[in-house]
Amino acid sequence: MMASATYRELLGRNKHFRSLWIGQAISELGTWFSFIAELGLIRTFSGSPLATTALLVAKLLPFLLVAPIAGVLADRRSRKRLLIAADLIRAALALVFIVAGKTGAVWLVVATSASMSSVTMFFEAAKNAAIPNLATGRELLTANVLMFSTRFLQYTLGSALGGLTAVQFGYDVAFVANAASFVVSALFIAPIPGRLMRKVQARREALAQIAMVETGPSVSDPLSDPPPDPMTAESAAGIPIAGSEETASPAGRRFLSDIREGLRFIWATPFVRGLILVNIAWATGGGMTTVLFDRIAGHVFSGGEGDRGDWVVATLFTAQGAGVFLGMLLSRRVAQWMADERRASHFIGWALMFHGALFAFAGFMPTLALMAAFVSASRIVLGAEFGVQETMMMRVLPDDYRGRVFTTDRSLEWATMALSTMAAGWLLGWFHPRALLITAGILSASPGLVWLLAVWLASFRVPAGAVRESYGD
Repeated sequence: MMASATYRELLGRNKHFRSLWIGQAISELGTWFSFIAELGLIRTFSGSPLATTALLVAKLLPFLLVAPIAGVLADRRSRKRLLIAADLIRAALALVFIVAGKTGAVWLVVATSASMSSVTMFFEAAKNAAIPNLATGRELLTANVLMFSTRFLQYTLGSALGGLTAVQFGYDVAFVANAASFVVSALFIAPIPGRLMRKVQARREALAQIAMVETGPSVSDPLSDPPPDPMTAESAAGIPIAGSEETASPAGRRFLSDIREGLRFIWATPFVRGLILVNIAWATGGGMTTVLFDRIAGHVFSGGEGDRGDWVVATLFTAQGAGVFLGMLLSRRVAQWMADERRASHFIGWALMFHGALFAFAGFMPTLALMAAFVSASRIVLGAEFGVQETMMMRVLPDDYRGRVFTTDRSLEWATMALSTMAAGWLLGWFHPRALLITAGILSASPGLVWLLAVWLASFRVPAGAVRESYGD
């Protein structure tokens, strides 16, 4: 198996991906500055775990509501325009937090967070759909790892610097920095040719996969089995054939039709469907994390009266972000090791189980330093798994479906996280945050066990195209 491109090769030769990467790196740093400040505003104005829960749900739930629109637009409209528009709108929204801080309006903090998250979904849909077109072949894994590892490096730096800024300068500085970061991101994206963010290709192979499930006899893996005749597949899937009179009519391109088409593709592709279900199950525990960290900062490791807990929250977020960042860097090594479908199939299950166990042990730790160490270790494992999983998904998704599949995955995962966050906020009235931290780890580990049982008992497998890089691009 040929090695992936190095980071130097990718950034040195691919100027368009480099521009997208730099823009996101700057905007992500500002985002985490802002997040620490948003949590601080809520603790200052309310102090109730329910208020914190409301903020976190407001940041997560909109993903479910706007994801269908974002996915369709990412597949049907200019991805470049979506990216720039999302950045500029988020820059304006970031400044609204200053108004909320001056007025002490908790509802305005929550509403602005919800609006910011909604717009972010459009950015993420367009970005994730464009990456495999800007970085192809042996660059894709490196590009994916670099993009996501940088995100969590910024998570780490932004959490640490955001906590320091909140203590030394107040929250307004963080909000201004966040607004400026989105403007800079838009300026870096602007020179990228929009045509490079979309690959013009036939949709028939993906439509054939759908028809194989809806009309075929028995399909174990539509990504590896030979497809039927494309013309028959399109007709059987209930999707208009290109060039037909129905396709030319506006009704054939309706919004709901595009959504149903994306959902049929997911259902027709066992590997994609399996990954999405795993991510949803992981979110039952993963969604508890932030509200638990906030509660631990305010009560378990509180420095006493007058201590808002900003530094404790920043420490736990920094440990978590650093772990994911290191894990993402390791994912290139992991991908080289699991160069066959069997190893890849087992790695996903065992990694999820091990990560959950480490996170559960964090709940037993008596000091902040030890708790942060176990949180970081669990996230190293999760980061390595996520980097590999995300790249495998990108390899198997056709360009015309990528936006809808990724937004479906993210929206269902984040909607589950929102429900998990609400449950954690309510349960904190009855249980100690340490007990819930342990529970969160167990829940996060559970999809790994289910995945392994599917591999062992149901002959579920990772398709070859998801593991082996293509160098023909």
